[in-house]
Amino acid sequence: MSLPLEHITVVDLTRARSGPTAVRQLADMGASVIKVEARQLEEGDSTAIGFDFLNLHRNKRSMTLDLKHPRGVEVLKRMVV
Repeated sequence: MSLPLEHITVVDLTRARSGPTAVRQLADMGASVIKVEARQLEEGDSTAIGFDFLNLHRNKRSMTLDLKHPRGVEVLKRMVV
């Protein structure tokens, strides 16, 4: 069965609950989602991966980029072109 968004790629830079939830819906409809995570945790972030994290980020691939470094920014730019 084909899904309506199976030919779409989404680069996910979201952080708060509403963003990952919306992008999860795109992934569930077949979009190829690449979640970009910060290289270092910000205050209040946790390293624990629990059920809520797994639920919000199902059907997504992920990568870590240092967006404070020019090389990380360059990689992101190549992804979204």
